[in-house]
Amino acid sequence: MPAAGASARPLPAPARHETERRLVGAPQRRAGGAPARRRRLQSLPARLLVFGVLLALLAVGRVALSFAVVQKNLQTDTVTRQYRALDAQNQQLAETAAGLTSALAVRNVAVKKYHLIVSPSAQFITVHPGHAGTHTGR
Repeated sequence: MPAAGASARPLPAPARHETERRLVGAPQRRAGGAPARRRRLQSLPARLLVFGVLLALLAVGRVALSFAVVQKNLQTDTVTRQYRALDAQNQQLAETAAGLTSALAVRNVAVKKYHLIVSPSAQFITVHPGHAGTHTGR
């Protein structure tokens, strides 16, 4: 074990040909063996393929969205038509009900259906408030 003040063993100097090669600017090789520029050119078709797939997915999504919107519009139109038909039927039934509730219509139904005999004279009985609770008969 070296002492605290003692220097460590000197490292060997790099070989001269490695130093010159780095200084001259020789192309560095990656682990795969192809230069960086060549590898970048090889990945261009892959990038174009990925871009094309993404573009196709966007186009399919757009078509699907347009189709969904058209379907919803058709459903909305169908519901609107049904609403208008039911509203018209409701108005017609309200008119029929109003016509049937008139006094003349009720009398006609009573005479025809239930054979009501209409009295030629009408007799009205009135009750006075002061005499309502008294009974004079024995």
